[in-house]
Amino acid sequence: MFHLQTLELVHWDYCQRVSLPLDGSIITIAGPNGSGKTTLLDAMRTLLGLRCSAPRDYRTYARHAGAQTAWLRAVVDNRPQGRQSSSRPFARRLLYSDQVTLACRIDKNGGDWQRRYCLVEGDVSIEQLLDMPEKDLGFMGVEAWGRVLAAAGLSPAIARVLSLEQGQTDRLCEFSPRELLRLVFDVFGDQQVLDAYDQAREHQQQLAREMAQAERELDHSRAQLSELHNRVTSYKTWQMRLAERERLATEVLPVLGWWGEREQLTKQSRELRRQKAQHRAALAEQAVQNKRLLHLLDEGTRAQQQAEQLRAERDQARKQLDEATRHEAPLEKLAQREQELLALVDKGSNADELQAHLAQLQDQESALQDERSQLTQRRKLAAAQLAALEGQSLPPLPPEVLRFRKQLANAGIGHRFVAETVEVQDERWRAAIEGVLRGHRWVVLLDQANDLAEAWELGERERYRHYIVEPGSV
Repeated sequence: MFHLQTLELVHWDYCQRVSLPLDGSIITIAGPNGSGKTTLLDAMRTLLGLRCSAPRDYRTYARHAGAQTAWLRAVVDNRPQGRQSSSRPFARRLLYSDQVTLACRIDKNGGDWQRRYCLVEGDVSIEQLLDMPEKDLGFMGVEAWGRVLAAAGLSPAIARVLSLEQGQTDRLCEFSPRELLRLVFDVFGDQQVLDAYDQAREHQQQLAREMAQAERELDHSRAQLSELHNRVTSYKTWQMRLAERERLATEVLPVLGWWGEREQLTKQSRELRRQKAQHRAALAEQAVQNKRLLHLLDEGTRAQQQAEQLRAERDQARKQLDEATRHEAPLEKLAQREQELLALVDKGSNADELQAHLAQLQDQESALQDERSQLTQRRKLAAAQLAALEGQSLPPLPPEVLRFRKQLANAGIGHRFVAETVEVQDERWRAAIEGVLRGHRWVVLLDQANDLAEAWELGERERYRHYIVEPGSV
């Protein structure tokens, strides 16, 4: 008989993964009720192909885990048992290593659970088993597994002891000596005792096979029933979804579409009202700005009129001042002469000195008269120039421009300046336009295009620094 060294449970009952060492001579599992002692024993029974303690079975533990697959794995000792025996327990399976891995895989198949067993040489983990192809593992059913374990030393007597229900181990003490001896013979494999029970065991195996066949048929019927139930449920679900789809298409979607359009219209209405309010506010602001602009224009006009009036008053006052200055100048000279005479009298000057001083004063008077006549002529000339400029709207021409105009006039070339062409009548724009065109006001505009070459020559000769353009260029 082989010995279990380790036991590993994956997705068994409420345990996700548990590993338990069993390599001691005596293994004791203690704990209160419900702590999992029977769960471990049922895992060992399922791994050895035995029935669990009633009313549980391996399906109950697999369902509790909530997974699609559960694993039971044990590592057993494959060395020869006893001094007189030289064969290994699993030598018939051609396994000669010191350790052998027993594994049980429980899969959910439709609505039912199915368990399969495999035997692998050495200590192989569950992850390694998952990576190996199933054809190399050689999964087998419960009956074939039972024959493999029976050949390895798991006798019916040992299976009977392992299959005892919880709390029934004390019944072994109630057996008669003959029954206990028979049980011991069965455990240790006494051939004579086993031969006596061959017929009964064969009958029992036949019943077990029939029961297993009935269980398989029952499991198959349950699976078919579960499949039919699932199909009926799927058909009802399909009908419900079809009805729901029709309701969504005929009721919900139109209502949602109407609601969306209503929301969109509401938003558009709010936006339109907001834009109207902004438009009204903008119109009111524009009206205020227009009133303010008109007020500023009126104030500008009044300020311009006041400036013109002040300039006229200033010119009038300046004329009056000049007139008063002209009337006061002879009187000042007479007073100055009187002061000089009085100073001479005070000094007691003689007649010769007075005569000499008088001659000097007469010379000064004649010089002043000459200077006065020159100033009068210059004043008349300036007055004539001012009178000539009063009728013009252009500023006086610079000397170089005036010279170039005389040259063009002598050559008989008709022309105009930009300053003579552009006239700004609106006083509000006059300063801005004159500031922009100030650098181009003396550009020459020719009347005839064929005069351009001759005008260029005159410009180069006079070194005229402004442009000379033909008609249509500006």
